[in-house]
Amino acid sequence: MKITKFKKTGKNKYKVFFNNTDLTLYEDIILKYDLLIKSDVSEELIDKVIEDNRNYEVYDVALSYIEVKMRNRKELYKYLINKGYEDRIVNETIKKIESLGLLDKKAYITAFINDKTNLSSDGPYKIKNALLDLDFDENDIDDYLYKIDREVWSNKLDKLINKKKNLMKSKSYYMFINKMKNDLYNLGYDKDMIDEKLSKIEYESNAIDKDFEKTYRKFDGDKKKVTSSLLRKGYSYEEINSKFKE
Repeated sequence: MKITKFKKTGKNKYKVFFNNTDLTLYEDIILKYDLLIKSDVSEELIDKVIEDNRNYEVYDVALSYIEVKMRNRKELYKYLINKGYEDRIVNETIKKIESLGLLDKKAYITAFINDKTNLSSDGPYKIKNALLDLDFDENDIDDYLYKIDREVWSNKLDKLINKKKNLMKSKSYYMFINKMKNDLYNLGYDKDMIDEKLSKIEYESNAIDKDFEKTYRKFDGDKKKVTSSLLRKGYSYEEINSKFKE
């Protein structure tokens, strides 16, 4: 096959025109096979060029993916497989990238924990589970995670509780505490720390005024039914009886 011309089509890519077809090849592949100085190439060489170019494409796509944001092996593997590349080529590509030190596990863990600690509401256990899901070693995670001062998590909890407290004035104290516990557990904070914080919280709500009025109308003032309904919402007997006396 005779090479007739080259045309640049993008970053590091050229369209190579032959007398009966054309191929889009990476610059490194063109240089590797000396295509710039060859006028004729065999079918056998073209087959090697196409295969090598395909492998290089996976490598190039992988590099572009990790340049945007730090990734780990599992993320990169999933990304390349979803792109439709063969498992063998993907694994070979990742090994090559790892050999270049571009998938530094400890650097990833450190950056991930710092981002989640400073830029999200997540607590330590949720952060740890997220890293475990990415197939990182538990000891590597703990090595850095446990270096973070307990006061950091305490301050984050205070901010979360105060924020939610201001947004949940329409809840009874009982409902507020239960909702807070559930939300904070799900965010991955320490149970004892949560319980300690909530045991000291001052929470005032006028929610019973609205709920009592609504429930009173619903049951036509039936004290037993009104009381039963409000108890299920977390109000105490004292609060309910106080409303009946007003």
